[in-house]
Amino acid sequence: MIHLFFALFTIGVAWKWGDWRKWRLYLPTIQYFIIGDLLYNLFTWEYTLWWYPHPANLLPNHLLNNLFIMFTLYPSTLLVFLYHFPKKNRIHQILHLLGWIIFWVIFEFFMVFKGQCVYENGWSFGWSIAFATIMVTMLALHHNRPMLAYIFSIPITLFLLWWFQVPVLQAK
Repeated sequence: MIHLFFALFTIGVAWKWGDWRKWRLYLPTIQYFIIGDLLYNLFTWEYTLWWYPHPANLLPNHLLNNLFIMFTLYPSTLLVFLYHFPKKNRIHQILHLLGWIIFWVIFEFFMVFKGQCVYENGWSFGWSIAFATIMVTMLALHHNRPMLAYIFSIPITLFLLWWFQVPVLQAK
């Protein structure tokens, strides 16, 4: 239910303060964000690090809840995040990144607090804070230097798969 509130909230914020006229400018980064989450779901299909249980959530399973988040929260937040990203002032850029990291951490805190997100296999709220920091930074990087973001995404993904011992390469 929290993700429904956040989705409606972010859609409203995006409607008011997002750059809808130039949505195509932000589409590659929105797709990067969604593809990253789809890859998480693919790699961890039988070895989740976090999941969205039912009946705590509105939708009947993790995948549908995750897709709902991907196609509501991700586009709406990026329309605001990228449109208002400061162009020159480094201090303002850092503060902008910190504000959005805090947004994602608060979202996840409420999801965990309400039992709508459950951690498994070594994942914790501390890892979520670290991941939100990397995620927001990578989204900003992707918008400005997409190839560099893809290059950095590979070792980050490999590290997380290795650290959490996700059995993606094991034969069944």
